[in-house]
Amino acid sequence: MCRFRVSGRKVGQPFRVAGDTSAGLKACAIAATLASHVAQQFRAADPMRACLEACAIGLLLLASGCSRPEPSLDEEARQFVRLAVALGERDPDSLDFYAGPAEAVADIRRDPPRLTAIKRDAASLSARMRTRHDPDPVEQGRVGMLVRDLAAITARIDLLTGTRQPFVQESVVFFGMAPEPIDERRLAAVRSQIAALVGHGGRLVDRYAAFTSRFTIAADRLPAVMAAALDACRGATIAHVALPPGEQARLEWVSDKPWSAFSRYLGGARSVISINTDFRFTIDQALQVACHEGYPGHHTRNTLMTSAGDAAGRWPERTVQLTFSPESLGSEASAMLAADAAFSPDERLHVERDRLFPIANLPPAGAVAHLEVERLVGDLQIAQADVARRYLDGELDFPRAVAELESRALVPHAEAQIKYVNQFRSYVTTYTAGRARSMSRFVACAGPGATDDIRWRCFKSDTAPPR
Repeated sequence: MCRFRVSGRKVGQPFRVAGDTSAGLKACAIAATLASHVAQQFRAADPMRACLEACAIGLLLLASGCSRPEPSLDEEARQFVRLAVALGERDPDSLDFYAGPAEAVADIRRDPPRLTAIKRDAASLSARMRTRHDPDPVEQGRVGMLVRDLAAITARIDLLTGTRQPFVQESVVFFGMAPEPIDERRLAAVRSQIAALVGHGGRLVDRYAAFTSRFTIAADRLPAVMAAALDACRGATIAHVALPPGEQARLEWVSDKPWSAFSRYLGGARSVISINTDFRFTIDQALQVACHEGYPGHHTRNTLMTSAGDAAGRWPERTVQLTFSPESLGSEASAMLAADAAFSPDERLHVERDRLFPIANLPPAGAVAHLEVERLVGDLQIAQADVARRYLDGELDFPRAVAELESRALVPHAEAQIKYVNQFRSYVTTYTAGRARSMSRFVACAGPGATDDIRWRCFKSDTAPPR
C-alpha cells in the first residue's frame, strides 16, 4: 500500500482548515480522485510508478488547496485574548480587565492551562506574529503591540515562576520604558517650596502630614464627598467627551487592600470604583481619585477603548488589558492627568472650596494653600520610582526604603507603599515616569493658561484609542 505524509499527517487523516473551507475541500477531493485514477492506470503495469505518480499529484494539489491558510490578524488577536485571560485566572494581579463575550473564554476559566503552557503558547503565537507581512500600517501597528503584549505575558510568567530581572529591564519589557535618572536638585527645590507653605520645625514629612490633617475627610463624610467629586468629574468630562448611553461608574467601599482606590471595568461601559477605607483622603485627593478612576480617567478610557468602532469592526485585543503591559502604562499615565484635564486651576479651586469642603464639613480657609501643596507633592512622585528600583534591586532594605520615601517623596507612613511595591513591583513606573512623560506632552501641547477646549483637545490627543 502506498502512503505519503504531508506536515506529519497520513493521507486520509483530517486537515483543519480555517475560515471558508469549500476551496480546500474541493482541492482535496480533486487530489484524491486524480491520485486514485493514476494509481489504477499504472498499477498493473508498474506498481511503483503508480505509487510515485499518485504521490506527486496528491502533494501538488494538497499544497495548493489543502494547506491551512494564514490566520487573520483578528484570529491571532483572539488567541492573545485567551492567553491573557488564562494568565488572569492563574494570577488575578496580571489581568486588569476582560470585557469580551463570556462564552469566548468560558473553557479557559473553567480549566485554565498551566503557566508553562501559557508561556509556550505565547512564544509560539509571538513567533507567528513576527512572520506576518501585513501591508496596512494600522495592521502593522496592531501586530507590533500584540508582540509586545505577548513578551509581557512571557516576562510576567517568568517573574511568577521565580525568574526576576533587574528593575529597569523588567520595567522596559512590561511597559516599554523605565524611569530616567532623578534630578535631585529640582526635587530639593520642590521640597523647599512645600516647607515654606507647611511651616518649619521637625521632619518635613511630619509637617506635611500635620498640614494635610486640616483638610482630611472624616470617615462618615467620605461617601458623600466622593460621590460629589465623581459627579463633578463626570460633569466636566461629558461636556467634552461623548460617552455611550447608559455608561456608569459606581462606588463601593473595601478594606485590607494594598491600594487606596481601584477601577474595575466590567464591560458594557460600566465600572466599579473601589475606595479603600483603610486610607484617609484630603479634599484634593478625593477629587483626584474620582477623576483618576472615573472621569476622564480609567472608566472613561476603558469605555472608549472597548466601544470604538462598530461591533463588527472592533479589534478583539481591545476587550482585554494586562496589568503589566504598555497599555497599562498609557492608561495609568493619562489617568494621573485626569483632574488637570477636567478642571482649570480656578475651576478646581471652585469645585473643592465651594462644593466639597461644605459636604466634608471642613472650613474652606486655606483651600488655596492645600491645592498648591498637593500639586507640589505630586511633583515628588518620581522619587518613588527611584526608591522602588533600589529596593527591588537589593540596594535598600525595607526600613531604609521607608525612610527614603518619607524624606524624598513625603509619603507619610510609607510602610504601606513598600508593601505595595513588594506586590506590584515595577508597576510604579506607570504612575511616576509614565505620568511625567504624559504631563510633559500635555503641558507642551496646552501651554500656559489654556482654554477648556485646548486643554481637552490635548488630553484626548494623548489618550484617544487608535483607529
